[in-house]
Amino acid sequence: MFEAGLWARSLPTFAAGTLLAGTGIGLAFRRGVGVAQRLADPRRRADLISTYFLFAYTGTIVPTLALGLLDQTINQDVAALILAVAVVATTLASALRRPTTAIARATAALSGSTPLLHAP
Repeated sequence: MFEAGLWARSLPTFAAGTLLAGTGIGLAFRRGVGVAQRLADPRRRADLISTYFLFAYTGTIVPTLALGLLDQTINQDVAALILAVAVVATTLASALRRPTTAIARATAALSGSTPLLHAP
């Protein structure tokens, strides 16, 4: 939607895409912090949360810098399209490779039904 607003030069579509993308990243960030807090040893929680923030901010800075570099060499619309395709491809690849068994084991360990370090 964001990209469609850029190509169509439509401010309402661009704004709606921006709101949708912002909401999505905000929910994902909030969920990630919650999971990190639940899984972290209380004595090491600050270490884990600060590392999470470091990688989360890096994940938002790198695409922005990449867009700026691409914009210097090619058309702005094409640069934004390349970035959008890269973000979607990365997101899909991550979702498809998600280690569901590790998450299930961690959740079970938190509930006390099985040890966290369990041989597969």
